[in-house]
Amino acid sequence: MFDKDDRGMGRFFAGFARNRINRATAARGLDGEFILGMILAVIVVVLLWWTPFLFPFRIFTTAAHEVSHAIASIIFGGGAGNIQLFWNGGGVTQVFITSTLGAIVTYSAGYLGSVLFGGLLLLEGKKVATRRRVLWIITAGLILVTAFFIRDLGSLLMVAIVAGLAGFTAYKAPNIIVNFVINVLALLSCLYAIMDLFFLNVSSVNPFHNGFNDAVGLATYTGIPAVIWAVVWGLLGIFMMFMFIRRAIRKPDAAKGPGTKPLSGPAAATFDRYDEYLSKK
Repeated sequence: MFDKDDRGMGRFFAGFARNRINRATAARGLDGEFILGMILAVIVVVLLWWTPFLFPFRIFTTAAHEVSHAIASIIFGGGAGNIQLFWNGGGVTQVFITSTLGAIVTYSAGYLGSVLFGGLLLLEGKKVATRRRVLWIITAGLILVTAFFIRDLGSLLMVAIVAGLAGFTAYKAPNIIVNFVINVLALLSCLYAIMDLFFLNVSSVNPFHNGFNDAVGLATYTGIPAVIWAVVWGLLGIFMMFMFIRRAIRKPDAAKGPGTKPLSGPAAATFDRYDEYLSKK
């Protein structure tokens, strides 16, 4: 589809963008490669926010949300039952609450758990040596979730789509695609949680909204208004996302001084190998 001139131009612009960002960030001890990858992920997310192309990523975020409820309920409550996912991106988890503390942790775990999943993906996904392993872990985790919590065909199909995407990317995709997929998964896990919390705040103070959500559920156990819980979760989510990004943008070898050798071989940065990838196409 592309001739050698196209690939040459692609290598030129990729190298130009990489060098410009690296120069601008190196003096500040920032990871220019990671920042470039996140910029690309943000552009794609913004352009495709309302399209079906992000559906598998949205389902992953919902699964992370519901699994967080289940794990918290198992640890602090009376256990968890089935998890059901919906084609509109929603989900529900059967939990058994035995105490007020269990209720607070279990209901809070959904949105904050999504941000935690996203933040950990940001930190682990930037490591070339481990990012494929991260996708394999996601695939295995989704298989375990299916075995223990999924009982309906629709949810099974949705989890299979996400697990298939993660597994195929880990097995077959080039490094730059693996990096991109992890960045989008991480970004959406954080952003969707923050966006959902915003709409949760709106619905919690809307007198015409009678639906059930996590904040309303927790309000019934604690007597504290749902909007208070929604605001607290929103502020905590934003703070967690800020701290994860703040750490992720730091260059891994920044603390080792100017004598640190650059990474090479399998641990080389993704965009350091971009020219090699293009030359093979």
